[in-house]
Amino acid sequence: MDTNKYAALLSIIRLGSLSAAAEKMGYSPSGMTRMMDSLENEMGFPLLHRTSQGVQLTEEGKRLLPSIRELLLAEKKTRAVRCDILSLTAGELFIGSYSSTAAVWLPPVLHRYCDLYPDVAVHLREGSNRELLEALQDGELSCAILSEPRSYKGDWIPLMEDRLLVWLPADSKLAEKEAVHPKDLDGLDFVSPPLHAETDVEAIFEKHDIHPTFRLTTSSNYTAWRMVAAGLGVSINNELVSENWKEDVVTRPFVPEEKITLGIALPSLRDASPALKKFIAEMKAHLAGEKE
Repeated sequence: MDTNKYAALLSIIRLGSLSAAAEKMGYSPSGMTRMMDSLENEMGFPLLHRTSQGVQLTEEGKRLLPSIRELLLAEKKTRAVRCDILSLTAGELFIGSYSSTAAVWLPPVLHRYCDLYPDVAVHLREGSNRELLEALQDGELSCAILSEPRSYKGDWIPLMEDRLLVWLPADSKLAEKEAVHPKDLDGLDFVSPPLHAETDVEAIFEKHDIHPTFRLTTSSNYTAWRMVAAGLGVSINNELVSENWKEDVVTRPFVPEEKITLGIALPSLRDASPALKKFIAEMKAHLAGEKE
């Protein structure tokens, strides 16, 4: 069964743009339009309509969306079972991750994994909580390494706790403190990850009713670090992300201490492919070795 049309529809909805989805999937805009016209003809009713905010699902399309997601997930499971039958080590992994865990955890884990299972193709995608969870929901990722989601219907495997740290310019008065209270950040210039993306930073703001001045936003942790070093504001991130960076930035813990739980989210551990189960085992073994 050709499911490319359904995957294209999900991409259009997620990006809110037919042309953006076409570019991402390697189609021309006219080719994407023909594909959607063909899908709508098969269904017998419109699935998309254009608004000033972009392309959106019709009410009929919204009713059909859960079934389409289930269909794409079933197709991935079928491919995984086929790979399992042909070879226990064959297959593909689509791993989503925070940039911190991608940079620090994944290189040694994937080095060993790829040595053990050279026929498994691994594809990485970095993103925020919201981006990774949406990709999981749409069946685009096998798993995602991130902080514990507030609400997720799949399985969750906790791996370790990590402290949240405040990043400060070297000349900041807060750098004189051994620890920073969340309210100390109220009103300060802040270098922030993208807003409204369900990040750990936004959770801290909400928890402590903090209202900094969002002077800069960036999706790059390293860029945020450099902006803080340049004196453009303060920032917050987990300890893991900056352990190997040396620029002139002062890091301080919160008081009381703030932590996040990092782990692996996946649709179903029971139904996971052999390749994914082996990856999870390698990740656990690597972290257990670090703790010894």
